[in-house]
Amino acid sequence: MMFMIKLCSLKITSNNAGKLAEFMCRCYMRLLGYRIIAKDYRCGRGKNTPYGELDFIALKNKTLIFCEVKKRKSNSDFLFALSPRQQKRILNGAQYFIRKNPQFSSFSQRFDVFFVRFPLHIKHIKNALHQDFVA
Repeated sequence: MMFMIKLCSLKITSNNAGKLAEFMCRCYMRLLGYRIIAKDYRCGRGKNTPYGELDFIALKNKTLIFCEVKKRKSNSDFLFALSPRQQKRILNGAQYFIRKNPQFSSFSQRFDVFFVRFPLHIKHIKNALHQDFVA
């Protein structure tokens, strides 16, 4: 109940809306049986990290899922939501995570993208980035 009160009292800024969209996607993944092992994972130190930030990382059956969440006002905006530069950042961030967490180096990796439109529309695209990499 307290969570709902806090949620209703939030000033919905662009940043808050993005965080809410990420929270909704993490809940969605948990309902599907995934375990969330990291959220807002910073790939490096300081404010400007070399590979940015991964929205969240999930785990299921020895598969790591690197997840990017994009909140948009309309479905047509989804088409241009993930630029090639952002895709490269996600791939580099995943490599960074594997280097820093070698216990996951034998796991398979997948890159999923979530498109969120409020109030409650989530489009989950599995294997959105089809580039394999070597950590």
